[in-house]
Amino acid sequence: MELPIKPEDIINFFYLFYQAVRDVIQYIFESTIMKVDPSLAAKYADATTILITITAILIIFEVFTAAKKILRIIVILGWVLLFLSIIIGVIMH
Repeated sequence: MELPIKPEDIINFFYLFYQAVRDVIQYIFESTIMKVDPSLAAKYADATTILITITAILIIFEVFTAAKKILRIIVILGWVLLFLSIIIGVIMH
């Protein structure tokens, strides 16, 4: 008996969802803080989407496990570095 949903379908669904979130974030960046140089929006949209994904994983770990200290540090450092990078990138252009 074959399953109606294949593993590739699940992977494709998550990839499409990830790309959709990235595109929305890129649009928000292009239309707000990066109007001067919209080419920066793609770079920061990628970083933001990755951090959103890691943050979602952290929230899941927060609910279900106690092994989260390393991921918490990575998320905090990631968000701090992203905000600093955006600020510096916008100021330099």
